[in-house]
Order: sequence, then C-alpha cells, then structure tokens
Amino acid sequence: MADEEKAALKKAAGLSGGKDKCQVRVKGRERNYWMGTEIGMLGGYRFQGQVTAGDGSDKKGKMGAGYNNLRRKKKKQ
Repeated sequence: MADEEKAALKKAAGLSGGKDKCQVRVKGRERNYWMGTEIGMLGGYRFQGQVTAGDGSDKKGKMGAGYNNLRRKKKKQ
C-alpha cells in the first residue's frame, strides 16, 4: 500500500461525523444485494405492514438504545 493511501485511510479513520442513514433500495442495481440479506430472504422487504427492530450499544461506559421502524408508504387513493 502506498504512503499516500495509508495517509488517506488514517485521515478518514480520524473523522468524527454522524452516522449515515441506511437507505434500502429494492429496485435497480442494489436489489440483488438487499434481497440476499437475511431480512430480504425472509420476505421482509415485500411485507406490507411495519417492521421494527431495536439494539443497544455501549459507548464510554454508558448504555444507549436505538431502533429502526420500516413502514410502507400508503398509496393515495
């Protein structure tokens, strides 16, 4: 690995930005990836209701909690 590549990786690792928001795209070129994930193979992305998941994390000795709620947008009639 070249020194300039190492420097770029070191710089990127030191950045303190927020989390990227996960965007699931089940159409187009990302479809095969998402449909091959565990939830994709279980039919979760074709599910017409709501899917909610939670998790916990430990940061600097303090517990944090997070969740994600995947809802289908209702079609206007």
